[in-house]
Amino acid sequence: MNKKIIAVTIGDINGIGIEILIKLWKSKRINNFILVTNNKLFNKYLIKKKIKLPIKTFNKYEKGDFIKINIKNFSIFDINAKNNYDNTYNSLLESYKLNNKKLCQGIITLPLNKSIISRKVNNNFLGQTEFFEKLNNKKFANMIFYSKKLIVSPLTTHISINNISNKLKKKNFISNKIKKLISTLKNDFSIKNPKIALAGLNPHAGENGIIGYEENKYIIPALKKLKKEKIFIDGPYSADSLFIKKNIKHYDCFICCYHDQALIPFKIISEFNGVNYTGSLDFVRVSPSHGTAYDLVGSNIAKTNSLLYCFKLANKIIMNRSKIA
Repeated sequence: MNKKIIAVTIGDINGIGIEILIKLWKSKRINNFILVTNNKLFNKYLIKKKIKLPIKTFNKYEKGDFIKINIKNFSIFDINAKNNYDNTYNSLLESYKLNNKKLCQGIITLPLNKSIISRKVNNNFLGQTEFFEKLNNKKFANMIFYSKKLIVSPLTTHISINNISNKLKKKNFISNKIKKLISTLKNDFSIKNPKIALAGLNPHAGENGIIGYEENKYIIPALKKLKKEKIFIDGPYSADSLFIKKNIKHYDCFICCYHDQALIPFKIISEFNGVNYTGSLDFVRVSPSHGTAYDLVGSNIAKTNSLLYCFKLANKIIMNRSKIA
């Protein structure tokens, strides 16, 4: 069996993800993957879009079958689903199952609409990072955004601004998240001695307690503890001046306190060519850094770079992990 077969989730079939996947496959820039989707719903999509593909369908959890996956056919793992919403959600579950059974060595999740899944399928669904963290029984997993230009990771993910402070003050939360991140940088990205810069939560990193208290009360004590353990980490810095060229050249990774504090500079600097990677899982999970982009569907102007980098990064991490296994 080819150990680099990757399960690709269907995502939102009405979004840009599946369109880009097919485009990359047709141009022969990607192979050795299996799309996890309900075959009937996918064929309905192909007919509607007038797309012809040489499809080979799989539906058994057997290694012997997966050996037959090749670049000549567009491989599909057929799953049960009543509608497109079920298909999106069940694709996540089945892709995890394929990895758990060692039939695939990673997961690439195409963009989905979180609000639709939350309303139609699972009220507790916050995002794919949290979904796989829970499914894989991990207390801590890191949302990491990777590009050739920089690596960024938020301490908190899909939570409201009002809840960030409460999350940061939990005992050992900051230090545990950063330790897990360091381990990922070393093992998955082969960065021997990662240099980390951390942004403060408040404007100007709290101005020594004048603007906010979180830096002095929670963040700085956590950094002091990490430095005693010989971890190279500086901060907390004011987020508005953190992502300058000098710092980008000096540090291997930037940590921010919340989602948008990390994602806004990352997407601007990476020009939407980055990859969303979930660190500390037992399997490799990556996703394009863009969303469903409904407005670009059918326009033929959507960039393919982010999804292409997903395949390259997933294969790189799989290889790095195999060296230390």
